[in-house]
Amino acid sequence: MTVYWVVWDAAAAWIVDRLEAEGSLPAVRRLRATGSFAAARPPRPNCQTPPSLATLFTGTGTERHGVTGFPVPDRDGPVTGMSSGFGPQFPLMPPVWAELGLRAAFVHVPWVFDADGAVAPWVDAAVEAFSGRIARPGHLPVPAGAKVQWQGHRLEAVPGGLLFDGRLVRSAEGWVERRFSDGLGTWIRCLEQPGGDRLFAHTGLYHARFAGADLALVEAMRTAPVFAGESLGPSYRTGVFGPRLVEGGDGAAEEVFLSAVQCAARAFIGAAERTLAGHEADLVVLYLPITDDVGHEFIGWCDERSGMFRPESAPALWELVRQAYGWADQFLGRVLDRADQNDTVILSADHGIVGCAKLVHLNEPLIEAGLAVWDAAGALDPARSSVVYHPANNGSLCVNTLDRPYGVVPPQEAGPAMARAMAVLQEVIDPDSGRPVVARFLDQHGVPLSDGAVPSVIFVELHDDYQPTAAPAGAGPVVRPAAKPGAHVVNTGDDRLLATFAVAGPGIEARCHLGEVDNTFAAQLVRRRFLSSLQKVDS
Repeated sequence: MTVYWVVWDAAAAWIVDRLEAEGSLPAVRRLRATGSFAAARPPRPNCQTPPSLATLFTGTGTERHGVTGFPVPDRDGPVTGMSSGFGPQFPLMPPVWAELGLRAAFVHVPWVFDADGAVAPWVDAAVEAFSGRIARPGHLPVPAGAKVQWQGHRLEAVPGGLLFDGRLVRSAEGWVERRFSDGLGTWIRCLEQPGGDRLFAHTGLYHARFAGADLALVEAMRTAPVFAGESLGPSYRTGVFGPRLVEGGDGAAEEVFLSAVQCAARAFIGAAERTLAGHEADLVVLYLPITDDVGHEFIGWCDERSGMFRPESAPALWELVRQAYGWADQFLGRVLDRADQNDTVILSADHGIVGCAKLVHLNEPLIEAGLAVWDAAGALDPARSSVVYHPANNGSLCVNTLDRPYGVVPPQEAGPAMARAMAVLQEVIDPDSGRPVVARFLDQHGVPLSDGAVPSVIFVELHDDYQPTAAPAGAGPVVRPAAKPGAHVVNTGDDRLLATFAVAGPGIEARCHLGEVDNTFAAQLVRRRFLSSLQKVDS
């Protein structure tokens, strides 16, 4: 018996339901036809990827696993201190596979490798590259006749393409995989520019880690296509590839962006295929990020409930979303083909996604009120700030109490200081609508604050279509249009943030809609599957 656990990042239940209903996701339909499915609640108060994956894999809430965002604010350090939510010190609770000591295989799953890059003895094989990022995906102009350097590699614009370390990459051939002698690699593409200039686009540079007791499977993983784990979203949003569809573009920019996402799909699916073909594990966990990439860049414009909705562009953008989810569905289909009647297949997502029309620079009103101070480098100054919207941008508002290094607020004044900061933020108005942007404040469990004592750390929940940012506003307004049309930070309880979920296997009822479940459910199911014979599934 094997449990196959497939995780699609940011695969919202509302998106998967829509695409499955129209027949665009045959593997999802196949899984649902033989098993049960639901919409799953992500964690509170924050539902970014690290806390959502921690909840998914440990089967516990944020208050137990301790991951509250991409960076996690320090509890005892300076009020602006933080560490990575993907760091080896997290999660505070063991993932279900570590708890049970299962013979397992992993494709790009966090918290499998320890701080020294080793894995537990029961891990058959694992690959992970996100933590080994050397260079983010991006682009580099190469003027005609010029020679430039990128990460120690030589680039030269020539007729018909680009020389990369002396090897021609033609403009017409799309993305090309390049492996380097040091074990690194990237996907590269040459784009034509006016006057014979070239634009070198790349999917970043990562050092992948491989380890495990099954040496043959580990070596098979090494032969997978070169890792590409992040999209070219920043380049796409800033117009490097031309205007976007919603800006009057002809789709050329979207073609470059989506084709880069396909490189990631090829890398992840390739690693998964090698794992499926050669494993003898009891648990196989396979992660895929591409649904998150298209969600952030396209879905707000397709979201009819969002102020970002663009009806004139939505049909074309839905087709792009459909393509990316189709690749993810093919990924799931390969797993279903590998599983037999004794196996269990789980499809999970960590969270959903909603449209985002505007960003709110929450520290600016605090600074104007004298509660926080920027330093000369444009960062929050902990020695002169009483209350800050945390630079981790996980939704948290923090009082800088005296028990912290550089703290300035006496404990007895923490409540009044936070109350003043809350009052300041409640006065932030969207100049376009004339309405406040703050909906309410939450405690560290995601529960709305009630009358009484105010904690020294709370979370700010904004109204639909607004997302927080800790960055300085510069010369611009506090509330401004968002360049990225899809987001997920503080869990507002909106049903668009519900994640997709489905499971099929022995004892699982077929075609059974479980309604809404908590996203701890998948780990509980895995635990029960291995600890006893699961006879039924409770919602």
